[in-house]
Amino acid sequence: MKDAIQFAIGGIKCDNPTCDYMDQSVELKDYSNWLNKPCPKCGSNLLTQADYDNVKAIVELADIMNKSIGPVADDNPTSTATVRMNGTGKVEIEIGE
Repeated sequence: MKDAIQFAIGGIKCDNPTCDYMDQSVELKDYSNWLNKPCPKCGSNLLTQADYDNVKAIVELADIMNKSIGPVADDNPTSTATVRMNGTGKVEIEIGE
C-alpha cells in the first residue's frame, strides 16, 4: 500500500531566466533557509515568498487528500505532473503519463 499522492520536491533554481544556477541537493525541509536569498551567480532571488507559499500549499493539499483517500494498492495506476514556478507566484503544471 502507498499514499495516493506522492511527490518529490527538491532542488532550487534561480528565478532569473538568463541565469542557469541550480542546486539539486537542496531538500524540501530546507527551503525556508533559501527564502529571499540571492543567487550566488547573478544576485536574483532564489526562492520568493509567493513560490514558497505555493510549495507549502501543495504539500498541505497532498497531505489532506492522502488522509481523505487513504492508502492505495501498490499496483494502482499512476500518472505524473511537473510543477514549475518562476518567482511570481504563478504555478504551471504539466501533466505527464
